Amino acid sequence: MHPLEKKVGREIERHRLIGAGELVLVGVSAGPDSMALLHALQRLSMVGGFRLAAAYVDHGLRPAETGTERELVAATAGRLEIPWRSGTVAVRDYARREGLSLEHAARDLRYRFLAASAAQLGADCLAVAHTADDQAEELLLRLLRGTARKGLAGMDILRRGGRQEGEPETARGALKIIRPLLAVTKAEVLAYLAERGIPSAEDSSNRDLRFLRNRVRLELLPWLEERFNPNVRETLRRTAAVLRDEEELLEHLADEAYRQALVFPRPAGRGRLDELRLDLVVFNDQPIALRRRLLEKALWAMALRPAARQIEQLLAGAGRSRDGVVAHLAAGVAVSREGGLLKFVRGTPGPRRRGAR
Repeated sequence: MHPLEKKVGREIERHRLIGAGELVLVGVSAGPDSMALLHALQRLSMVGGFRLAAAYVDHGLRPAETGTERELVAATAGRLEIPWRSGTVAVRDYARREGLSLEHAARDLRYRFLAASAAQLGADCLAVAHTADDQAEELLLRLLRGTARKGLAGMDILRRGGRQEGEPETARGALKIIRPLLAVTKAEVLAYLAERGIPSAEDSSNRDLRFLRNRVRLELLPWLEERFNPNVRETLRRTAAVLRDEEELLEHLADEAYRQALVFPRPAGRGRLDELRLDLVVFNDQPIALRRRLLEKALWAMALRPAARQIEQLLAGAGRSRDGVVAHLAAGVAVSREGGLLKFVRGTPGPRRRGAR
């Protein structure tokens, strides 16, 4: 077995990413990383007793290239005797309608398609091909855009979807997302493809410097390596790993505090809530770091995407002594302080207070 396959196998075993008998849907773009992931998992499935399927998503942004990519994925899936499916998503239209960047819109729609495909196939998890280099890039991106401690923990090797931006839920519950290559470098991926004779396609948009991620990969990281630390990628990865371990502890504490603070509804079942109440005595008794996490959990429960400015606004409102409206949020959700409770209620959008977000 190739060293990369052994490394991926150790990560699967260490983190219990895949169980015997499970069906794994692999997101395959035809690029080097996803082609390496598909082939490595195919080898490992023979000894691990799990099954594979593949999915390719055409974002409608590179019509001159996607036909070749799709054909390569189809040919590879056929040769490996793996079922596969493909789909096209209208990224430009979605980005324009929702006011998102092309990167953000592409990620949202890609995950939606992959989640839907996983549900249709009855897949137990979705495997995506983020590498150790992607982890270093992601950490720098989050620093540049602004993030809390959780963001600095980087991408998880194993995560249930639907709790973070861009991560999906299936009809059967939260989709398990795994990143088996997260400890594998890009250099290891390219060496594996060369030694195994595995073809791949290069996405021309990966060199487009209009995208911030590409500027981080092609300009910022090489500059940091040359001028400050030749091992900066490994330093960033180690930092993310340490923070991720500490994040597990903080999340455990936040879950327990949320359970105590949640008055209505009780934490059971799934689906979007129309009302949620937090006990302010319990809430305000928590350290400020946990209070921020409780507000984030409440916003997710109301099917809203938490933003730092929203969290700070709600935090200030929860800490004041007088009752009244704290904020009007998206989707008609109003937050108010009433009789010792912080109430999140979905209704018709009301007038926006000055400063509300």
